Amino acid sequence: QPVLGELRVSSVTPSSVGLQWSVPEGPFDSFMLQYRDAQGQPQALPIDGGSRSVTVPGLSPSHRYRFHLYGLRGGKRIDRVSVDIATATAEPEDLSLPSEEPQPDDPQTQDPPAEAHSVRAVLGELRVSSITPSSVGLQWSVPEGPFDSFMLQYRDAQGQPQALPIDGGSRSVTVPGLSPSHRYRFHLYGLRDRKRIDRVSIDIATGEAGSGPSVSV
Repeated sequence: QPVLGELRVSSVTPSSVGLQWSVPEGPFDSFMLQYRDAQGQPQALPIDGGSRSVTVPGLSPSHRYRFHLYGLRGGKRIDRVSVDIATATAEPEDLSLPSEEPQPDDPQTQDPPAEAHSVRAVLGELRVSSITPSSVGLQWSVPEGPFDSFMLQYRDAQGQPQALPIDGGSRSVTVPGLSPSHRYRFHLYGLRDRKRIDRVSIDIATGEAGSGPSVSV
């Protein structure tokens, strides 16, 4: 009988929450995270069975959410863990985070801060950990660091720029709300003192509608 471990908070910002969990007994085929948004509408985020963490974007500042993580096997819910989390209060300095979509080959327009020269921070390759018709899982390494935080940027299927803040301790993220059979270019920035120090990019096409999750090899 697969069993889910405690659902814990790994990061909190005004617009996102990072969650982590364990699977002391398993495995599960996949997971499903469910919650209600600030307008009370139910939301469901599918997560591949190999994941042990997820970042939930698009939340409202200073709002309390209850998240339910279900472990699925054979299309059935086998176990559930829950947690209540309040997002952080919006602060004016958050507006200085990069929110525009970068051009792929833009040169670095700003030098890193002085301390970055003494302790270099470098991003490793950005890799795919999972693909579904509506989500993509990404992983990366930090061979030299640390970074204060990360920022993932991409354009949605309508061409609108999207920015997902990620805490500096994370090495993976699941991007939900994507469109099936659509090619995306993801840019991961490593930030220190709110400045972009390094960037890695990757092009990924989501799965076809109706297909199951797949993992890049």
